[in-house]
Amino acid sequence: MRGPYTRRVPAPDRPRIEDASFTGEDALPPLEGAVVSGCTFRDCDLSGVSLRGAHLNACVFEQCELTVIDPTDALMHRTTFRDCRMTGVRFGDLLRDAVGTSITFENCDLSLASFRELDLRECAFRACLAREAEFVACDLRGVDLTDCDLERASFRGTDLREADLRRARNYAISPRDNQVAGMRVTLPEALNLLSALRVRVDG
Repeated sequence: MRGPYTRRVPAPDRPRIEDASFTGEDALPPLEGAVVSGCTFRDCDLSGVSLRGAHLNACVFEQCELTVIDPTDALMHRTTFRDCRMTGVRFGDLLRDAVGTSITFENCDLSLASFRELDLRECAFRACLAREAEFVACDLRGVDLTDCDLERASFRGTDLREADLRRARNYAISPRDNQVAGMRVTLPEALNLLSALRVRVDG
């Protein structure tokens, strides 16, 4: 993991957006550098929006377009993305802090997204499309990845111990390059783990 972690305390003069709801027809406030707490965004087009330095806490995004947003030095705590398109997002640029990143992704398109050197133990990926996504040097211990499509997703130097990949599909995770003890899997994808170890399964 990249370190050390930084605990950032929002400055009093930073923009604050609290307990507000936005839909696709609403004008959206600038989010860069803002403290956004308890807000809901539904059917909003945020593609390419800068979240640099933003602090998202207890926010919900539903059916939003979030392709290639810029999360550099942003914090995301107890934030949920549901039915959102988030292709190409570089989550590895998030700011690290002692609290850790806590995000729930539900039925999101995370294709080509990048997760690098992140502690993702407080995150969940449920029924997501993560084709060609990358998880490099991440901590995914115990993380829920059920029902995800991981076609051509890459896992390198990642800790997947006790992670739940039941009903996940199209993945190829090497036990040589990753820690996989206790990982929960289902057939037929489980055979890929044995194939990486050159174990043949007959019958």
